[in-house]
Amino acid sequence: MKRLLLHIVLTMVMFMPMIVYGQSAKIKFDNTMHDFEAVPEEGGPVVHDFTFTNEGDAALVVIDVNTNCGCTVADFPQAPIAPGKQGVITITFDPKGHPGEFAKEIIVKTNAKKKKSRLRIKGMVIPQQ
Repeated sequence: MKRLLLHIVLTMVMFMPMIVYGQSAKIKFDNTMHDFEAVPEEGGPVVHDFTFTNEGDAALVVIDVNTNCGCTVADFPQAPIAPGKQGVITITFDPKGHPGEFAKEIIVKTNAKKKKSRLRIKGMVIPQQ
């Protein structure tokens, strides 16, 4: 019982500055849009890294990254990003079976004050001959 009480008190002491001083994470992307331009359909997947910085004063956690199609996959940091540090969200687009223009939106969910951020990719898939 004493250990539990001690654990609760220590946890409260650790998080008290965040509560009292209103500390929060803030995500800032270097850019939120990337144009792949012309992508050959048979050329295989194309990749772009979206770099971001935690401009807040608390750890930033990327909770989830949602893409709007199975042709687009996101890889994102699983560990918290400390204040002032950078992270990368890698977006992979597979052009196979998607000839013509494309525009995709990626939703990034975080613990920042602004809970959702939007990233965009676009381009033109050149059909295979």
